[in-house]
Amino acid sequence: MERGTFMKHTLGILIVISAMAGLAACNKESNGPVAGTTPIDQLIQAGKPPVETGALSRGISPVMPTFTMSVTNVSDMPVSLINGTVIFFDENGKALPDTIQDAGYTDLSPIAPGAKIELQIMTSNEKAVSGKYLLKDALYEKTNPQFKEYGALSMKWKNPGYEAALKAEKAR
Repeated sequence: MERGTFMKHTLGILIVISAMAGLAACNKESNGPVAGTTPIDQLIQAGKPPVETGALSRGISPVMPTFTMSVTNVSDMPVSLINGTVIFFDENGKALPDTIQDAGYTDLSPIAPGAKIELQIMTSNEKAVSGKYLLKDALYEKTNPQFKEYGALSMKWKNPGYEAALKAEKAR
């Protein structure tokens, strides 16, 4: 088999496998909602995100300051991506301007409803003793209301208070 043909077949198989895995993760309606989750439509109408992020806590790393943060999917639909900004602070609680950076999560397998993951975020500034994560937006997968047999639709939640919160944190 020619290399180009082999690559096309291999890529096609990977796409099908990841699509099937995504559809399996998205088909949560048949089993009912997961305990501790809220229907995505209720969250969106209330202006709330589909995920909750925990506080950043500094760990010990021989390389550079490393912070851990938990992310919990509080919705009844899988979340495939989160974007945000992290700001680190010195021992006096003052923002360190050189540490403001974008940080997020994306994976082939979405965060399942009710599931919790841990993210690690590094900074090169040794003065960073604490930090704050500001959620900017999230992609979630919603069951297609008209054609359920076609799987889920990717939908985007955008934080309406992101810019104001970022400005306030930078001013600290």
